[in-house]
This record gives sequence, structure tokens and C-alpha cells, in this order.
Amino acid sequence: MVVGLLTTTTVIGQAIAIARVLSDLFHDAHHGVRGSLTLFALATAARGVLALLSEPAVARIASPLRRDLRRQLFESFLVDGPAGSLDANVQLATKGIDAIESYVAKYLPALVLGALAPVVVLAWMFWFDWWSLVIAGTSLALLPLFMVLLGLEARDKMQARWTQQQRLAGYFGDVLRGMGTLKAHNREGETLDNLGVAGEALRDVTMGTLRVAFLSSFALELLSSLATALVALVLGLRLLNGSTGLDVALAVLLLTPEVFLPLRRSAAQFHASADGIAAATNVLALLDLSKSDGTLAVPEGPTVVEVHGWQVRPPGRRASCAPVSFLAPAGALTVVTGPSGVGKSTLLRDIAGLGRADLTAIRIADVPLPALSRPQWQQEVAYVGQDPTLPGDTVRRVLTLGEENFSTTALREVLDRVGLPLDLDHPIGEGGGGVSGGQRQRLALARALLRRPRLLLLDEPLAHLDPDSAEAMATLIANLDLTRIVVTHRPLAGDVNVAMRRAT
Repeated sequence: MVVGLLTTTTVIGQAIAIARVLSDLFHDAHHGVRGSLTLFALATAARGVLALLSEPAVARIASPLRRDLRRQLFESFLVDGPAGSLDANVQLATKGIDAIESYVAKYLPALVLGALAPVVVLAWMFWFDWWSLVIAGTSLALLPLFMVLLGLEARDKMQARWTQQQRLAGYFGDVLRGMGTLKAHNREGETLDNLGVAGEALRDVTMGTLRVAFLSSFALELLSSLATALVALVLGLRLLNGSTGLDVALAVLLLTPEVFLPLRRSAAQFHASADGIAAATNVLALLDLSKSDGTLAVPEGPTVVEVHGWQVRPPGRRASCAPVSFLAPAGALTVVTGPSGVGKSTLLRDIAGLGRADLTAIRIADVPLPALSRPQWQQEVAYVGQDPTLPGDTVRRVLTLGEENFSTTALREVLDRVGLPLDLDHPIGEGGGGVSGGQRQRLALARALLRRPRLLLLDEPLAHLDPDSAEAMATLIANLDLTRIVVTHRPLAGDVNVAMRRAT
């Protein structure tokens, strides 16, 4: 913004210099213009230097912002769990963050300059030409009205476009991941048709946004052109009756477009940064959720989980399950059962601190879960979902997850503990495709136990296993010496048994 204001000052200097040169030569072809040309050369050189400084200055400020926002967003995903589909989150963390950088680096400075730079030019007009100040100032006062009216319409269009982009990204990712299954059932044609419909919807929303952008540009260009023409007309009449000098008239005529140019640029950047404005709304909302976490330290000693009156309450809908209350003693195995869709997995995610709803029904050692520092609590918890992800090409990489502080001895011990006789350099294939379902579950469990958690949460650890593997896994879970809460459809003997029911 400082560079922009200095650039506006150099533009005024250029206009004054050019006007003096032309006025002097018009009155006397042999008049010396060396001083005015020198002023013009200095102003031009200064403007060039400022232009060269502008981009590096913007990059120096905006690049750390992009990095910090992306880091905070990733931390939000890790602490609070992902919001929406995987592909929508990927788009938000990549294209969305890049668009926010463009919004901050280009639109915000342009917006401030749109408010400050015209004031500098109008201040010069106030000193030299009152009539032009009145005409330009009156026209300038009308521009924000048009910008607000068109901006409100553009904002709704931009938000709808970003929402449609995320919906298409999620649908496209789901189609790619399930294409094998769709092809096997001969359903790929219908799915691709639906994908085309989603693409057409995005095209329609994008064209609607472009129509508003073009209308906004046309309105601003028309108003600024009419104002410049009116100033030129009045200056011409005043030159004819001798009430103003040629040098002042030429300088005012050269500077009048500069009154409106910053506002026109800010309007153009507003539409160019459409994705950034919409993405910033989503990113800041997610970061605000993360800031609402508690600050209390996790209580020392045995981990006791108490759930009192917990329910799944989708927004705008009634609860899907009856209130759930139970006490998971320290070191005990608590088994949660119930019909599908009743909220068992949601309960585990809430206990792990991955829920985004009200968690006051859950207490840890008599302390409400929302009052605890969520990152600190999650360091004490190991959560293994129904379909655990195994990122990495070998057993070692899956277990360590990029951490280097685990010794080879510790890795082998945890594999022996879960009864998995695999070499640490054994390849597991993409997504764990090189190992069986039982080995996937054991690897995920070994990865969780490696970090010595105080609380172990398992979601359907016996699903998709043959009877022998399920029995071995059940024995392993029963013999662990830490607090465990397990959700399962298969029979599993526990110290505490909780049966969840649908809401009546």
C-alpha cells in the first residue's frame, strides 16, 4: 500500500511535468523545458523502481501467510477431523489457500489504494482547480454505490460457485475411487452422465459470476469515462474564456482518469479473487472452531471415561439414538454394540475429540471433554477406524508415520505383541493392498500401540475378518493392559457392555 501511494505521487509528478512541457512549447517553441523533462525523467524512474519493488514486497508478505494458513488448516483437520469430503478438503487446502493468497496480495491492497489514492489526486485538484475537484469528487461518490450493489450480487454468485466446485471435486473423487466397482456392475455410464450434469451446473454458476463481473466493469468504465469527458468539456470552456492556464488544464485532464483507476482496479481484483473470498470464509470458519478448544491439562493417573446422556443430534433433525450413559473404568474393556446407523462410530470420534458438536456429555476423569486441551488429549488417545489407512510402502513406514524416534527393536516388539510376523521392510502395496484384512487391522493396532496411549478406541476391529482371525484379534484386544472402548457387531466379551438403541 505504501508503494501504491508513492506510485500515485510519481504519477502526479509525471502529469505536472508533461503538462508544463506541452504548455511551454505551445506558448514559445524555443522555451527551455530541461527542468520539466528532468522532473518527468525522475518521476518515471521512481515509478519504475516502485513497480519493481511491488511484486517482491507482496510475495514476501503473502507467501508466509499462505504457508501459515495451510499449516493451521492441516492442524485443524488433524485435531478436529476433516470437514466434508476428502476431495473438497484437498481443494480447500491447495487451490483455496492459493486463492486466499491472491485475495490478500492483490485485492486487499487494491481496495485500500482505491480509498486512499484518489484522495491524494483530489487533494492536488483542491489546490489547483476547484471546478474539476467538484466534478471528479461527485462522480467518485457514485462509484461505491455501484460497487456495493454489484458486489453483493457477485458475493452470492461467488459463494455458490465455490460450493459447486467443492461438490464437483468430491463427486469426481468418489467416482474415481469407485470406478472399478461401477465398471464391474455396468453402472459407469449413468455415473459419468451425472458427472456431466455436475460439470454443467458449475459452468452455469461460473457464467453467472462472469456476467456480474462484466456488468460491474462496464458500469465503472462508463461512469469514469463520463466523468473524464465532463471534466474535459468544462476545462475546454474555461480555457476559451481564459479562466485557467493550459498547464493546469493539461495536468488535470491527465490526472482525472487516475482518480477512478484505483477503484476500477480494486473492482477487477475483487472478481479475480472470487475463489479466495469464498475459500477464506470456509477456512476461517474451520480455524475459529479450533480456537474454541479448552485449555486444561489432561488429568494424570488412570484414564476413566464417563458418558452421560450422549446423543447424535443432526442439525435440524431429531436425535437418531436414545441417550447413552456409561462409565468406562481405567484399564477395563468397554464394548459398545447396537444397530447400524445408531451413532456408535460417532460416539468413538467424539470421545477421541474429533467431533465438531457439543461434547459436554463426555467427561475424562470427571473433567468435561470440551474443557481439556484437545491436542494434548489426542496425544493420549489412539483411535483406529473401521477401514484404517496404511500410508507407506513398507511395514516400517506404516508404523512410524514419518517419525524417526522409534528404534528397530521397538518396532519388532510391537509387531510381536499383535502377533504379526512380518519383516519391517516387507512391501504392503498401495493402500495396504499387499496384506490381508486381518494383517491390515493388526498393523493399524500395532501403529496405535507403538505410541503407548492411555486410551484405545477401536471401531469394528473384527469386521471383514475370517473366524480364526477374528478370534485371534478378540483375544489380543482382551489381553491389552490399558483402557479400551470397542465398537463391534460381532460378539466380544467385555468388562462393561453398552447397548445403544435407536430413538423412539
